[in-house]
This record gives sequence, C-alpha cells and structure tokens, in this order.
Amino acid sequence: MPNTPLKAAPRSSVKRPYHHGNLRQALIDTAVTVADESGKDLISVREVARRLGVSSGAPFRHFPNRKSLMTAVAEEATLRLRLRVERDLRDAPEDPMARLKALGRTFIEWALNHPTQFRLVSARSLFDFNSSASLNVHFDVVRDTTLNLVKQAQEAAQLPPGCAQHLALALRALVYGLSRMQVDGQLPQWRVADAQQRQSLILSMDLILDGLALGTQARQPSPRIKPLSPRQT
Repeated sequence: MPNTPLKAAPRSSVKRPYHHGNLRQALIDTAVTVADESGKDLISVREVARRLGVSSGAPFRHFPNRKSLMTAVAEEATLRLRLRVERDLRDAPEDPMARLKALGRTFIEWALNHPTQFRLVSARSLFDFNSSASLNVHFDVVRDTTLNLVKQAQEAAQLPPGCAQHLALALRALVYGLSRMQVDGQLPQWRVADAQQRQSLILSMDLILDGLALGTQARQPSPRIKPLSPRQT
C-alpha cells in the first residue's frame, strides 16, 4: 500500500479570550472585572487566569501571589486618581477654597465612578503599600496637594488657623467617609434617593467647608474705629 501523507489536525476554531499583548495589564483589568462581578475583595489569581483563557501558571510570572496582583491594581487606581486631581485643578479657579472644593468633588466622583477600585484601595490588608514606590508617590502628591491648599485657605482667612496637617486629614476623612457611605449602600437609610446621591454628597461636603469658612470670618476681629478728634466734631 502506498504511504499517504498524514493530514494536519484542524486547528481549533474556539477563540480564547486572550491571545497576545500586555498580559500584565490584562490581568489587572480582569481582576477589577472579577471584583466588580463578585462583589468580593478576595480575588483568586487562578480565577483571573481562567477568565483570560491562559494557563493557571501564566499570571505567576508577573504576580507571584494575590497580594502582588492587588498591589498592582491599587497602583493603577491611585495613578488614575492623581491624574484626575491634576487635570481638574488645572481648570479650577485660583481661590483656595474653590480649589479645595474641586479637589473634594474629584475624589467623590472618582470613588463613585470606580467603586470597586475605591473599595480595594481602601482595604490596605489586601495589598502591600509600603513596598510600592508607586503607591507612595501618588498618595504623597494627593496628600501634599490637599495640605498646600489648606495652608493657602488659612492664609486667606477662609479656614481656621491651627495645624494645617490635622485640618487636611479631617477634610480627607470627610470626602472619604461620604464616598464610603455611597459605595457601601448606606445613603438610602438617610432618605437619599438614588438619583440624588452624587449631588447630595457634594452638597454635604460644601456645607461643611462653607461652615468652616463662616466660622473663620466670624472670629476675625472687627476693624477698630478711631474716635473723632476735636477738630472733626
């Protein structure tokens, strides 16, 4: 019998979710997607690999464990927040209080638009903050921006005098806490309708800042009126 050449096996027509490109970035994006869909903070690296259609060992070339993957997710989230802050402040008025409000609105908008990233970044036990130079740089930029604006507002008598660092921390806690209430689903308990949540958070922030400004103005000494001289009477 003549030998007949063997035919090559037909290639599978099944398309895999991931082929070529930046696997590291794809892993980060998929980790956020898995967290979005599951609502869980604890994300399995193997589950991320399965979603991408790569081998279970492929992610470990980039991320040796889950914490390293979550650290990368946190790095990207804080970078995006920093870029958003810098962009919005370029368009903000020069008035220090107006710029502080713009900064607060940026944080709230970012948290509400990216609730999964906000939640993951808030859970410090999930990632290694201290080992990441990127995280420290981005957090420092946002923190220093807040602190400098507080100092400028104090110099303009728009905020009370005192420790600027403590006041900056209090303002960060204000926008963080408001954002967390929305992300955690607590606003309906305060009779805030779904369509009004974003506006209510921003109005609440403005109310606190305006109250601080009014209190500062009230503490300013009134200009002393000199008595009229005998020649002016």
